[in-house]
Amino acid sequence: MKRRLVFVLGLIGLTLIFSALVQARTVRIGVVYDGDSQGFPAARDLFFNEIESMTRGAHTVVFPAETQISGNWNVPQINRAIDRLMASGQVDMLLTLGQVSTHEVCRRRRLSKPVFAAYVVDAKLQGIPSKKGTSGIRNLNYINNLSDHNRALQLFRRIAPFYRMTILADDFLLASIPQLNTVARRLANEFSIKVTVAKVGDSGAGALERIPADTDAVFLSLLPRLSDPEFQKLVDGLTARKLPSFSFRGRTDVKKGILAGTIPEDSLLHLARSVAINVQEVLDGADAGDLSTTFAAGEELAINMATARAIHVYPGWDLLTEADLLNDEPIGIGRRLNIHMAMQEALAANLDLAAANRSVEAGMARVQEARSPLLPQVGVNTQASVIDDDRARASFGIQPERLWTGSLQASQLIYSDKAWAGFTIEQYRQTSREQGRDAVRLDILQAAAGAYLNVLRARSIERIQKENLKLTRENLERARIRVEIGAGGPEEVYRWESQIADSRRNVLTAQSITLDAISAMNNVLNRPLREMFAPVEADYTEPMGILPDRRLMAYMDNPMELGILRDFLVTEGLDASPELQQVDAAIAAQERGITLAKREFWVPTVSLFGDVTETLSKGGEGSGSSSIGTLNLPEKDDTDWTAGVQATLPLFAGGGRSATLKRSREELARLRYDRDNTANRIEVRILNAVHLIRASYPGIRLSTDAADAARRNLILVTDAYVRGIKSIIDLIDAQNQALVADQQAANAVYDFLIDLMAVQRSTGSFFLFAPEEERDAWMERLNRYAMDAQQRARQG
Repeated sequence: MKRRLVFVLGLIGLTLIFSALVQARTVRIGVVYDGDSQGFPAARDLFFNEIESMTRGAHTVVFPAETQISGNWNVPQINRAIDRLMASGQVDMLLTLGQVSTHEVCRRRRLSKPVFAAYVVDAKLQGIPSKKGTSGIRNLNYINNLSDHNRALQLFRRIAPFYRMTILADDFLLASIPQLNTVARRLANEFSIKVTVAKVGDSGAGALERIPADTDAVFLSLLPRLSDPEFQKLVDGLTARKLPSFSFRGRTDVKKGILAGTIPEDSLLHLARSVAINVQEVLDGADAGDLSTTFAAGEELAINMATARAIHVYPGWDLLTEADLLNDEPIGIGRRLNIHMAMQEALAANLDLAAANRSVEAGMARVQEARSPLLPQVGVNTQASVIDDDRARASFGIQPERLWTGSLQASQLIYSDKAWAGFTIEQYRQTSREQGRDAVRLDILQAAAGAYLNVLRARSIERIQKENLKLTRENLERARIRVEIGAGGPEEVYRWESQIADSRRNVLTAQSITLDAISAMNNVLNRPLREMFAPVEADYTEPMGILPDRRLMAYMDNPMELGILRDFLVTEGLDASPELQQVDAAIAAQERGITLAKREFWVPTVSLFGDVTETLSKGGEGSGSSSIGTLNLPEKDDTDWTAGVQATLPLFAGGGRSATLKRSREELARLRYDRDNTANRIEVRILNAVHLIRASYPGIRLSTDAADAARRNLILVTDAYVRGIKSIIDLIDAQNQALVADQQAANAVYDFLIDLMAVQRSTGSFFLFAPEEERDAWMERLNRYAMDAQQRARQG
């Protein structure tokens, strides 16, 4: 019994030691690659990082520098490197990072250690063994990229129709993998086009020289030996020759100036991750020959619109809605706006406000007109006359036959209640006009802020629709893979193609709404309706960031705080409302009119007046001394003057004054009713705006939570769909739910911001956009009001 116990304990101990040794064992991976190039170190490090990340904790994986061997772009050297590492006891696994090294190792049928071949171009075309999605060869795992040349060429021809195409291909790859040479012939036959293959080395200028003069388009396959400067020479040369170009490397090259491509930028990352997963599987005991060789790079059409404009290629609507458009901003947009700039520009340029300003200016002139009778009135007059001589003789020198005189008149009201009332009433009317202008100003600020927010909302919804279209395209690729490996039927592909058509239509609709929003914004700003501008908040990831002050949000977290804010806003709004102040000015004017009507019965108008007349010239009969018989009349000098005081008081005006008084009193009563009604409307408007915020502010968080949950659900359902657990209906439903949730989340933020603009308009002040000192003073009043309200609540 004791022996058996010792045996069992010893066996357990050996097992634990062996397990610890296995776990602690360092796995050494050797690398063979085709040759050195500028881009290789980054790609190599990406594979290394993914493998290390995948195996960290369970295994220690190293890549000794002495086992990283370059084939120097030479097939025999590549094979010698493979032989050396396969025979080395210092290498546990082999990784090939090159199309030719991958091709050469996959031709072998007996491998002594696990091999991971990362760059198979087309397994079927290259004659590489395949068995039910695996290599079927012990210790061999390769990654088949499943790149569809036909699909790529179809898209290329939709972007820029052509009949003579040149394929730029690396001459080393063509010579080392001769099966690739058949691709050009097959494409030429299937698409009825002329295809020329131009072999490329490490020179961009040399590649340009090999492109025939009659070429309509250029297709770039893998060009591993071109450095970035040489590749840029090639891109610039293609653009200069106005040649449409399409890259097999996809978005990576499109960013550098190639017209279009379909391979996503993160394709290499996913490829490296797939290799890392397979390495982990082998370390866990699987045979490399039993692991999946399938890898779909995905399709993500990218178009460089700057290149398109430069070569005068204009893709159709369907492509523009489907593609990721790089450099899509129209040339020459130097106009940038944020919400504050939009509001200030609206005040400076809006036509309604300009008309209101002119009305106020005209009112100032009316005030001056009403004031003028209260000031001295001075006038001059000159007169020349000729009368008949006998009448001149008979006037005894009072009216000469020829007379020219000049006179100066002056008058000054001492007291006229009618004149003073006219002046005072016009001042009140001017106040009313100014308050009306302020109301228009507030309307313009709200309209500008709302229009700008609607532009941001439209752009956000457009972005969401484009992302949904991109997701639908990815799901189409997943469906095609399912069909290819026998996990799904062609009906799934057709269904996703139908979804893509709907998504494209939705993108077009969203783009139209964006253009409408921009036109509406320009209309408020009195700009050309088709003029484009770039919002400062270009990424739309944090729309709340457009608010210069968020302290007000603290009063929206619960019903009690919001109630305090509501009451404060009502108080502030009634005090600051230009509509109420406009009515108050009209009431004051009417009250002064009643006072005038009463005084008209008993207050006279008193004025001073004076006149000086100078005889400038006289002649003819009656111009000399005058006499009657022997009586000589005294002569008067040439200067006459008059001065006096005048008081007037109408005694009876046919009952007009009484009627005026009665009318004025009735109009005053009407205005007071209007004021009460206006105050009620303002309070209702404030309450309505606060009630909207009561729903829209918490709605932001709720909508965001719903969108997050919908996205997490979509990830789970997508993974289940790929593994065959969920159906296409489940995935479509999850995607639609995520789309709706994202739109609702975006709308919730902009609904709240627009509601917040309505709150400020209803209170008669856009306090959140006031200078910092005014904002601080406003918040201080709110905080004091809140403390007083809370104290009253505790005492009550």
